[in-house]
Amino acid sequence: MGEQKSKKEQFLLLMQQLELTEDALLPYFQNAELEKVILEKKARKWHFQFVFENILPCTIYSRLSAQLAKHFSYIAHTSFSIKAVNQQYTEQSILDYWNNCVQELEGISPPLLKLLNEQTPAVQGSKVTISVRNEMEGMSIKSKYAALLSNIFQSFGFPLLTVDTAVQESASNDEYEKFLEAKQKEDQERGLQAALEMQKKEQEAENSDTPVLKGPLSIGLTIKDDADYRKLIDIIDEERRVAVEGYVFAAETKELRSGRTLLTFKITDYTSSIMVKMFSRDKEDAALFQLVQKGMWLKVRGSIQNDTFVRDLVMIGNDINEIKPVQRQDTAPENEKRVELHLHSPMSQMDAVTSVSTLVAQAKKWGHKAIAITDHAVVQSFPEAFGAGKKNDIKILYGVEVNLVDDGVPIAYNDAHRLIAEDTFVVFDVETTGLSAVYDTIIELAAVKIRGGEIIDRFESFANPHHKLSATTINLTGITDDLVENAPEVEDVLKKFYEWTGDAVLVAHNASFDMGFLNVGYKKIGLGKSPNPVIDTLELARFLYPDMKNHRLNTLAKKFDVELTQHHRAIYDAEATGYLLLRMLKDAANQGIEYHDQFNDNMGKGNAFQRARPYHCTLLAQNETGLKNLFKLVSISHIDYFYRVPRLPRSLLQKYREGLLVGSGCDKGEVFEGMMQKSPDEVEDTAQFYDYIEVHPKEVYSHLIELELVRDEKALKEIIGKVVELGEKLNIPVAATGNVHYLNPNDKIYRKILVNSQGGANPLNRHNLPDVHFRTTNEMLDSFSFLGEEKAKKIVVENTNAIADMIDVIKPIKDDLYTPKIEGADEEMRTMSYDMAKSIYGDELPEIVEARLEKELKSIIGHGFAVIYLISHKLVKKSLNDGYLVGSRGSVGSSFVATMTEITEVNPLPPHYVCPNCKTSEFFDDGSVGSGFDLPDKDCPNCGGVFKKDGHDIPFETFLGFKGDKVPDIDLSAPRCQLKRLVTSDFARRTVNSKCGMIG
Repeated sequence: MGEQKSKKEQFLLLMQQLELTEDALLPYFQNAELEKVILEKKARKWHFQFVFENILPCTIYSRLSAQLAKHFSYIAHTSFSIKAVNQQYTEQSILDYWNNCVQELEGISPPLLKLLNEQTPAVQGSKVTISVRNEMEGMSIKSKYAALLSNIFQSFGFPLLTVDTAVQESASNDEYEKFLEAKQKEDQERGLQAALEMQKKEQEAENSDTPVLKGPLSIGLTIKDDADYRKLIDIIDEERRVAVEGYVFAAETKELRSGRTLLTFKITDYTSSIMVKMFSRDKEDAALFQLVQKGMWLKVRGSIQNDTFVRDLVMIGNDINEIKPVQRQDTAPENEKRVELHLHSPMSQMDAVTSVSTLVAQAKKWGHKAIAITDHAVVQSFPEAFGAGKKNDIKILYGVEVNLVDDGVPIAYNDAHRLIAEDTFVVFDVETTGLSAVYDTIIELAAVKIRGGEIIDRFESFANPHHKLSATTINLTGITDDLVENAPEVEDVLKKFYEWTGDAVLVAHNASFDMGFLNVGYKKIGLGKSPNPVIDTLELARFLYPDMKNHRLNTLAKKFDVELTQHHRAIYDAEATGYLLLRMLKDAANQGIEYHDQFNDNMGKGNAFQRARPYHCTLLAQNETGLKNLFKLVSISHIDYFYRVPRLPRSLLQKYREGLLVGSGCDKGEVFEGMMQKSPDEVEDTAQFYDYIEVHPKEVYSHLIELELVRDEKALKEIIGKVVELGEKLNIPVAATGNVHYLNPNDKIYRKILVNSQGGANPLNRHNLPDVHFRTTNEMLDSFSFLGEEKAKKIVVENTNAIADMIDVIKPIKDDLYTPKIEGADEEMRTMSYDMAKSIYGDELPEIVEARLEKELKSIIGHGFAVIYLISHKLVKKSLNDGYLVGSRGSVGSSFVATMTEITEVNPLPPHYVCPNCKTSEFFDDGSVGSGFDLPDKDCPNCGGVFKKDGHDIPFETFLGFKGDKVPDIDLSAPRCQLKRLVTSDFARRTVNSKCGMIG
């Protein structure tokens, strides 16, 4: 009985969750049970098996189906089946379920589906008879779908039913044959019939009372602006009368048996979508229905009903009004438009979605005078941006968002010449309510004091934050509200700790974080910044043990067998760090470090750039020099400093900073992050590195609140305000940028799909994506209105335009050809060509050979192409000498100079014989021979040797054009055997060649 009751309780709990508990439903759900739930985890499918006393009415069944699908859609696809204890049914109940039954059929052909949908079957006892038009249809339904239909009825709770077919009397075989004959005749006369039908419709239209449509489409009543407009995402249940508006993405009309016309279309407002159905009231409605097309924007008013056929909520429309699509406009005055300085294209791999051309065109349409391109670490979008800027007559600012790293992170702070072996260390740890030393507070401070290799004292205290702890804090630290609500004030704890530490060396794992909270706390109580020397065990471990995968506290504790009882509790973390410190100091001493001020002598050694945390920053090229330096920095970051992402050391940026404007980047930039976590005066030194400071709209930073990196929107506004004040204090312009990744707000879904496809590999999947569309001037001003109108205008309009004005008009793709420079390339090509020609055709070259050489060399050398030929020659020669076969392809075969410099084996001269011994030659330049290979074998009349046959009569113009000024496009193919690349000995090479034959 306990199990029986449990199943009933589970059913009632499920019905409460599905909001199916009203009194009208209780009689149908009496004694019902949730018998089983079958889960298919990989396919994300849930199948519920219910037991009811009686077969449910079809309307109740449909509602249960809709609620299940709705409430579990974010988890899985749902389905269910029913067992009825009492399987009594009526003829009407079978007919009520008929459409639902047909809807469950999968893979059925459209003609059969139409036949089943448009009829009412005959029911006699347990037999359901379907009317068909001929025996072929009957056989098809019986063999394929009869058993399936019976099973579907059983899943609704019915007993086993027999499904049969019967040929309609009006559709006997004789009549069906007559029908086929008539159909064939109709097909033959289709052209005439179509013309007659068109003429008939035109006459009907002339005689019809239907008005000619002028202006926007309107069906039914006019929907006023004060109507009950709803977002589609908010429509979750049946409603009597609502209005929606949006974009039509599918539409069709169908004439029913009754003579009325059914209009069905799907509409979206980009929050969700819904199907709308309308039935014509008269011929005028039917005519107007034809005008509803995909691509229209409509207002629609009607009732929301649960449609049993589509098993979803649909709108039964009453009124339709066509509207113009709402397009965003930049309403700022012509001379007060903003400039976007931070924008990503699809070249920011797997992150941005809108093409550069589209974004540039939109900027021009809004009246912006310039726009910046700042992809992640790459510049591949520059050519497209250049073309779009030229087409739209708008200034392009060429830039990049780089991953800036420090050459070395300090191991020690407040350097002091103190002997490590004789010093006292205070190893401490803080637990906090968040990551910001300004907006969050310490809730636990603990430390151990070490001298002579032993722990001699301990300090531990909770602190009262005077507010409830977040779930994240409790889960991470294990500290609950009960532990801190009666704890001392933070100020009192810090005073005691200050006195307890004395002049000892402070030690912490990731000391910049812990010292940040300590220094901010000390300043608040008037003690100033801590003067104590500091050691960061995180950076010390990175220096001492560079081969470890990571240097987290728990990883190090496991490596050195140090007990870590409860990670993220201050006292346990401090004690574990203390024991690790003793081990690290021994290893440091082995490397010659005896004094505190020697630690930072090792800063930046080895692959320090790999250990440093990258910060985002933006680079904009001011001029040609800056563009060259930008290209150089991008190349170096990919070739020499790539570790997970291309990294750019700060020293390298300083070296090639000429012609560049350096911006502070997004929330991953060190200025904004510093303002989140530290006091403004601590961020001043950091900010002075930049030429301009960026701030984004608060909506772009929204994920920081979700991740609890910022407490709330009020704190976020304060941080943005302090960044702006910092720029004013340091006289560094602050620019409002959008961090643009797509054009319109509704394009966000495309970026979401792109980012979600990367799963856990992309950290963006840890939070909801912010709104990073291309904003107008007025939208940006609205976002920063909390700063005041004057300040908002300054950072949105004035400063962005001033920065754009500091940048020259740059052409990243030059008009001239800039070939590499190799000293003596011209003469080398001439000498090489003539030497090879004389070795084949003799010292006195035939006139046809010398004329072709001179013609080509004049064009090649005269237009500066000799170096391109020379490089190609060296590539082919080197590959052949190393044993790799190389073949040329394409039009380079029409260059005789390319043949003479061994770039190609194709000889473009007219077909000819040439003697390898005495150099005698015979040319056929009258067109009588197509290719030298077609010539008959022949002996040399002078020496009797066998003539070599060559020449394919290809004009040089095929390659470099009629004027010989086309840039050479020399295509070389180097197929190779993979095994051959791996072997080195001559014997091995010969073996591989014999095995591979023609390498390909």
